[in-house]
Amino acid sequence: MPALSSTTAARALDPLDRDTLLLERLLGDVLEEQNGRAFRERLFWLRDSAAALREGDDAQGEQLLTFLRGQPAARLAPYVRACSMQLQLANIAEELERLRRRREYDSDTSVPQRESLAATVGAVSQVPRSRVAEALAQLDVRLVMTAHPTEATRRSVFDHQQTVWRIMEKLDDPRVGATRRRALEDELREVLTTWWQTDEVRRMRPLVEDEVRRTLFFFEAVLFDALPPLAAELSRCFDMPWPPATPVLRFGSWAGGDMDGNPEVGPASIARTLHLHRGTALRLLHRRIDALAREFSQADDHVFLSPALRASIEHDEAELPNVGSRRRNPHEPFRRKLGLIAGRMQKTRRREAGGYSDPAELAADLELVRNSLSSARVAGGAIARLLVQVRTFGFHLAALDVRQSAGPLQAAVAQLVDGYAEADEAGRQALLAQAIPALEGTRPPKAPADDEVLAAFAAIARGVRDHGARALGSVIISMAEQPSDVLCTLYLLRRAGVGRDGLPALPIVPLFETVDDLTGAQATMSTLYADPAYASHLNGCERRQEIMLGYSDSAKDGGFISAQWELYAAQERLMAAADEHAVKLRFFHGRGGSTSRGGGPSHRAIVAQPPGSIRGRIRITEQGEVISQRYAHPELAQRALEQTLSGVVLATLAPPAEPPARYREEAQRLADDSRRAYRALIYDDERFDALLHQASPLDELAELNIGSRPASRGGRRLRELRAIPWVFAWMQNRLLLPAWYGAGSALDAGDLALQREMREQWPFFRMVISTLEMSLFKSDLGVAERYVELVTDEGARALWTPIRDEHERLVERVLKITGSDTLLGGTPALQKRLSHRNPWIDPLSHVQVDLLRRARADDADAQTPLLHTVAGIAAGMRNTG
Repeated sequence: MPALSSTTAARALDPLDRDTLLLERLLGDVLEEQNGRAFRERLFWLRDSAAALREGDDAQGEQLLTFLRGQPAARLAPYVRACSMQLQLANIAEELERLRRRREYDSDTSVPQRESLAATVGAVSQVPRSRVAEALAQLDVRLVMTAHPTEATRRSVFDHQQTVWRIMEKLDDPRVGATRRRALEDELREVLTTWWQTDEVRRMRPLVEDEVRRTLFFFEAVLFDALPPLAAELSRCFDMPWPPATPVLRFGSWAGGDMDGNPEVGPASIARTLHLHRGTALRLLHRRIDALAREFSQADDHVFLSPALRASIEHDEAELPNVGSRRRNPHEPFRRKLGLIAGRMQKTRRREAGGYSDPAELAADLELVRNSLSSARVAGGAIARLLVQVRTFGFHLAALDVRQSAGPLQAAVAQLVDGYAEADEAGRQALLAQAIPALEGTRPPKAPADDEVLAAFAAIARGVRDHGARALGSVIISMAEQPSDVLCTLYLLRRAGVGRDGLPALPIVPLFETVDDLTGAQATMSTLYADPAYASHLNGCERRQEIMLGYSDSAKDGGFISAQWELYAAQERLMAAADEHAVKLRFFHGRGGSTSRGGGPSHRAIVAQPPGSIRGRIRITEQGEVISQRYAHPELAQRALEQTLSGVVLATLAPPAEPPARYREEAQRLADDSRRAYRALIYDDERFDALLHQASPLDELAELNIGSRPASRGGRRLRELRAIPWVFAWMQNRLLLPAWYGAGSALDAGDLALQREMREQWPFFRMVISTLEMSLFKSDLGVAERYVELVTDEGARALWTPIRDEHERLVERVLKITGSDTLLGGTPALQKRLSHRNPWIDPLSHVQVDLLRRARADDADAQTPLLHTVAGIAAGMRNTG
């Protein structure tokens, strides 16, 4: 490895640089052992050459490119893997720096950390206490884990990363001496060697159950124990009862239930996922109860034992004579009762008589113990935290949503209702108005095994019967466009027995995805609210309606600014329609990880929503690699959850002022102008398709085994391409085109002084500008231009000039609006964290360009290392989908 320069040595005192250099050195040791010293030296030469090229050293850059072109593809493969590992180690160093900063903020008692619950208390200090208490009691915040294929990291690799995390945390302890440090560094070399010898890319596409188990892993490893401290912080900051009687936050999941375009998801996966959710939840609760029983050794003559608890113990010991520890611990009543609770939990897991019928019974038993503890400190400790877990996760852990596209749902109903297929929209609504009430009193028919949609609704009904309504979240209709899309779903649910014959109703959630769908959403929902059958359904759901907003397809349809404004305006219209019909509306924000799909800091995004649109209620997707970024470490997970919760509380109790008319007019103009520019390139220019497929690894992404769902809805055309691979492809070539194109010319045509004022005064516009700034910082036109060199169509290559001009125009305008000399100049810590990945992303990008050229020339040996570059760049860019 080349010697460090004096500048680098000085920078090594910085903790982030120190950790990065340590991990680079240790991986270098591993690579030297595994591949030889020459390989190690050449790897760091690649890094330094790519850095020189970035700084404008064309001669060094040409040497780099000459080396790459002269190597057989098989010889490049280990360099690709090494760069990918270095990037993932750089990410770990970043997360450690975030953890350090979190702890530094937490140790400073003079001022609360930004976006914390403590900071929110100060922000709402003028709100009457009764109003605060009312809002907190009605909090309904839900985070939904999805299985979108943007997480390229294998579970085995993720486990190795977690081991590196743990060892690096130990090394960060200033008390560690030289001997212990050497031992820990040896442990790091060991795990890095195992990681190096592990396949980075899956050899087989993951199964749906793999995605379910991966999601459950984060609950088991982090989230289950992250919730009690979050609830305790909320109670402490706002002086609320502890533990809270209702959950402060709940979770959902799409893994195993998202049928939209995924032939692997259906009735069997729905049933299996519910079983896995229940099994994991009960196992986690059982373990915590056993641990509490070991801890609670109090003797009966040192505590006050309530008559209710005495009676409960006697009743349970009579009913469960073979359970408990009466003979071993006759004078330790809490151990006896907790042993009996554990025994009932065992029967619950086995579905035997004597088990708990629902989580409320378990919570009631724990409350009996808690009320007799004779100490507020003990009553507010481990048993209170366990009650939070029982009330939050129940016996299902996360509510499983089932999603299907409107097309298959309509087709299923067309088979069952005479004349439906031929009817127009008004006719379909009329037919369903008759068909839905006619189901009352009928027996749910047996679903035909060969009809996936009908069988799925039968599986939903079985899930409600077997696991309870809380185990299932809602039925989501993607590509919803009209009232009949929702009414036909209601018909299928009622036909299966859900919402009648003793089974509770499940929420039906239309997902409005395109700009046109968002524009027409108010009319669709007003029609539904006035429909007698749907009104009856809403009554069964306590007049609660949820509407999902599609960030992905709206941005793919109209560009970033247009999508953001249409989402904002649609919420205002939808909230007004709901209020008119006395409906309690909650928005479900289908955000992704990338900035073009609504990604970014959750607190900032929440407080930027229209005033009055939150009201303590929100649902948000956590997609792809975002899950592993936010929830891989307990403290960082708690911080992420706290930012979300504090944003909801702030937006509810101290919402921003209504934007003045001139702000709204400028936002509408920006949306219209940017959409025209965006669509003129993306959809109207016939040359663009060639640019998309030739200047990005889009076609190659289909070969990467990162998700169970196909990349398109059945065709190769842009309109059929899913939003996730669309964004993924542009992140790979470092252009990030969907995140910013069209915004430059639109902003440039407006009043700069007005735009500066809007950024200062309007949280929505501040969020838009900061997101654009992040996208521009992450984009790299120097690297992207190398991908454009792959384009063989001269017309398509000519598009590079207007794309480059639009990027430069937007950079200049954003800097004028922010008043900064550099992108992200106002957040130097973030700027540094993002920049420090470049030394290892750059060589991967140059290798990917070379391998794309070879693969397209039918070099079979290029395929595997090419897929490794895709996974490596995804790890480096992080928010890829």
